[in-house]
Amino acid sequence: MSIAKTNGLAYSGGPPGHLPRCSTYEWSLSQPFESQNDFTPAAHRVPRIEDSRPIFVDNQTDRTLTHGRIAADSLRIASALQHLGLSPTDITKLPPTPSCPAGPEVAPVVLLQLPNSLAFSPLLLGVFAANLTATLVSPALTAPEISWILQNAWPRVIITAKPCLGAMREAIAAQEDRGYFDGVPVLVVDVGADTYPAPWTAAPSGERCWRELLAAEPRARPVFDPDSAKTRTAVILWSSGTSGRSKGVLLSHHAINFSIACVWHDADYYPGQERQRWLGYVPFYHVFGLCNVLLLAFCAGATVFVMPTFSLDGMLAAIPKREITYLHMAPPIGVMLAKAPIVEKYAKRDLLTGRNAFSSVVSAVTGGAPLGHEVVVEVYKRCGFRVRLGYGLSETCCTSMQRGIGEEEMNAQAGETGLPHWGVELMIVSMDGELKPAKVDEEGEILVRAPSIMTAYLPVGVFTGAKMDMLATIEAVTSDGWFRTGDVGALNVQGRLRITDRLKELIKVRAYQVAPAELEAVLCSSEAVADAGVVGVYDKFEATEWPRAFVVPRQAGKTRAELEALAAELKVLVEKRTAKYKWLVGGIIFVDQIPKSPSGKILRRLLKDGGKGTQGVEVVLYQPKRRAPKL
Repeated sequence: MSIAKTNGLAYSGGPPGHLPRCSTYEWSLSQPFESQNDFTPAAHRVPRIEDSRPIFVDNQTDRTLTHGRIAADSLRIASALQHLGLSPTDITKLPPTPSCPAGPEVAPVVLLQLPNSLAFSPLLLGVFAANLTATLVSPALTAPEISWILQNAWPRVIITAKPCLGAMREAIAAQEDRGYFDGVPVLVVDVGADTYPAPWTAAPSGERCWRELLAAEPRARPVFDPDSAKTRTAVILWSSGTSGRSKGVLLSHHAINFSIACVWHDADYYPGQERQRWLGYVPFYHVFGLCNVLLLAFCAGATVFVMPTFSLDGMLAAIPKREITYLHMAPPIGVMLAKAPIVEKYAKRDLLTGRNAFSSVVSAVTGGAPLGHEVVVEVYKRCGFRVRLGYGLSETCCTSMQRGIGEEEMNAQAGETGLPHWGVELMIVSMDGELKPAKVDEEGEILVRAPSIMTAYLPVGVFTGAKMDMLATIEAVTSDGWFRTGDVGALNVQGRLRITDRLKELIKVRAYQVAPAELEAVLCSSEAVADAGVVGVYDKFEATEWPRAFVVPRQAGKTRAELEALAAELKVLVEKRTAKYKWLVGGIIFVDQIPKSPSGKILRRLLKDGGKGTQGVEVVLYQPKRRAPKL
């Protein structure tokens, strides 16, 4: 529906068409895009995906995982999980929510903590095939952060990468119910040494290897009731909140399936009948990588060249070698493509053919944080393809995206994040607390309604008999099913979204969310700190925010040298307690007091804008690694 049909109110999109109700495992194996339907335009039909089709290829070793092998191994893993005693009928039922009136359900949880690897897809689909619930955890988390997730997800099986094993064991040792957690199987994926899908010979190491799950003989899958597709939780993602603690985001099977379908419905980069070739460095445990790369590749028959970590050199070398057709990236990668000198030799065009190393790339998409239009233009001029901006959250999955791949569309949509995806509704409401629809081009809070929004936030302590506190969900989802994003934006007359600010206090570090309250709690745990406030500062060169701390020392009148010594201590404290992306790259400013409202709320806007009382002694903790400018 266009805005013109809503009497000038800021609404865009429309309700979805028909989407089958089934588990994400069944959906993924059903060849969903082979035939034209409500979510597959005729131009986006995909040739039947044969069993021998390579879906995931290790970019370093060329080890290949085919469509048929993934399907078979996921069934073996599902059987093994059932043999371990995980029953899909052992359901935890949550109270009804506006986005899930029948009440969300959580099956026994399997925790996956892995970098991108060939093992990721069969493990995840194996959990889905067993009708269980997966929770995806970043390998970058520290033991205290993992401990919080263990307390709330209460996993029945843990599968973690070998470098994460120490932090995982420390987190398990910190649990109060050691009787339970000491009995949870912990299986290890040694990504660097694993030769999957080649045969495996068990080696005594004192650790249980994930490969033992492949030894189970496939047996009949448990029946998945289609009526539970909207209630049964497929995945729990973890999204930071302003309380400082991460919140478990419950996404149903239907939500995941819908997100995959709406992205492919709008895949205007797809020329029809041609197999896609993508790079897989966007983390699969992140909603962007999960829906737009990992699961979509299996459904669309795309080949993903998997990279456990991102490196600019590795990406640039892989694009021409693999003839990549479409790129998924975080905003800082766009900045690198626009500015890094190393890109020049790949961007240089052949005098006879006019082609360069990027000529196979039709377009690209970025998400997770803003990217300036000037950077988008520079990439287009330099490399020859358009980077489109997309918008989404863990709680809403894929929400909107710019359309078109040419220069004219690029300039016409400058500063926007595009139209809502198929079946997604967007509305802007006034910020006076009444949730009253705003007018066209009027700024307000962005609301999203779609089958892809979360069913609920996981109540804290739900598996330990605690009272189910649904307040966080009630505050986030309106009575008629709109998710309140906390982002501020506007819709123009064409229905395209422009994001201008955020109501929420989260700091966006590349594609990650950092809660200021969490860092404030870490800083204030030091006896040398009387008070602290944390805000995000934008780094235009890196196209990301960095956390900056304002700190009130407990002892007044410290010298510059003493403050620098204290800053060094706090730097170590934060590094020890948090993941790397939460570190204080924006530095520390020592001040006399933190500006607060009468109710005690930190006035972060004053901190950001340099308001009265925020001037002090600044200490730089990290030196930026700037690439030499192009001459």
